[in-house]
Amino acid sequence: MELTIQPMKVSKIMLSIIAVLALLHITQVSAFLYIGDKEVFDWIRMLDFDYEGNLPTLYSSGALGLSALLLWVISRHRKQMRQDYRHWLVLCFIFIFLALDEGVVIHEKIGDFTEQYINASGFLYFAWIVPYGILMTVFVLSYLKFLFQLPRNTAIQMVIAGVLFITGAVGLEMFSGVEAELHNTSTIKYTVLYTLEELLEMIAIVIFVNALLKYIGREIGDITLDVQNR
Repeated sequence: MELTIQPMKVSKIMLSIIAVLALLHITQVSAFLYIGDKEVFDWIRMLDFDYEGNLPTLYSSGALGLSALLLWVISRHRKQMRQDYRHWLVLCFIFIFLALDEGVVIHEKIGDFTEQYINASGFLYFAWIVPYGILMTVFVLSYLKFLFQLPRNTAIQMVIAGVLFITGAVGLEMFSGVEAELHNTSTIKYTVLYTLEELLEMIAIVIFVNALLKYIGREIGDITLDVQNR
């Protein structure tokens, strides 16, 4: 069986899903702000970017899981070719963790633990930023050499994806923390911040998946799906 995957088509599908989710999210937020009846809109939390265990979370977990799968394919191929595969495999595990984190909110549990040791206020109101920020810095520094060894287009796309993801997940999250501490999480400003945060993260993964698919097409070529009936 032959399965042809075109990176641009995959990107368009992912962006279309993001656009629909964003439209539904903005619609339900606008309706809630206009009517103001919290009980009426409890069920619409299934569409809200700021809640877990809903449609946007399901999409994000799936997109991160797809990234992990593509990274595993690359690492497996490089291992078979007796080339360095460990960087790709570590990336695969990182994205598996991110996919799980998106679904079961590991970072919030880590944040609760971190609050015992730091003053969680201001930009550090969401305390999970501290351990994640440290790990992110170590990761970036340790992967610089690997990044420079990649094909130019792949490296550029990965850098763009990384900057967008970190800007959303850490940068805007810090500003959201300030707003949440000062005025709680029910303000329009907080809503705008977390909406932009999630959109940046989603778009970053689209760019990352596109980079991986193009890399696979360039460096690996055809991948055969062989299903045996035994």
